Amino acid sequence: MRLPDLKAAERRKFARELISEVENVAAVFDQEGVIRGEFRLRTLKHLAGERRTLTVHRENGCAFKVDVARCYFSPRLSTERLRITEGSKEGERVLNMFAGVGPFSIPLAKMKHARVTSCELNKYAAKLHEENDLMNKVADRILVVNADVAKWAAASAGKYDRVLMPHPSQSHRFLSTALSVTKRKGTIHYYRHVLARDEEEGKEQIGEELKRLLPAGASFRARKVRDVGPRWLEMAADIRVS
Repeated sequence: MRLPDLKAAERRKFARELISEVENVAAVFDQEGVIRGEFRLRTLKHLAGERRTLTVHRENGCAFKVDVARCYFSPRLSTERLRITEGSKEGERVLNMFAGVGPFSIPLAKMKHARVTSCELNKYAAKLHEENDLMNKVADRILVVNADVAKWAAASAGKYDRVLMPHPSQSHRFLSTALSVTKRKGTIHYYRHVLARDEEEGKEQIGEELKRLLPAGASFRARKVRDVGPRWLEMAADIRVS
């Protein structure tokens, strides 16, 4: 939780009361500051309950082991993950460039029988992804690659129907890699954080960026995913590669 308006003693009291009142809460942590670093990790301070950060999160008929201190994960993206899955075709070949513990990849493999390659640089997150594949009975349809996706893609001859880029602070650096491995008439889901007052201004900003980065003939539709801070929005662009 983020509790910036409470003093330290008040935070601990609030956490203890939360555990006593809400049956399925076993531990409470205070998130200090913003998400940082290459692996997008949170700095957490234990407030009450069990001293563990590994848990199982369930959404959209899937279960995910996740360590909230050692892996990036946001339950607020569950609707977006379902939207991507429902908009996909049966049996597609998919590349997830920043896979984490598998919350985008596993529903695609489970619900749409996609053949998914998941790249994840965080070794521990990649390990949990493989455990989650087994837990959700999709290990035969997902390949987890613990590697830098740009270096891995350069050595790979594969082409994909759909490419996911759920790393909104770094996706612009890897768009050329995504374009190089996407099939003709394939789709790239591109996520970015932008400083904007509303969705229309967010669309303008991500549109200007993509006009500089995309080759002639590629098209896209932008939309707001969620608010991530004061005047900060997470935007998505669904890019069609011609």
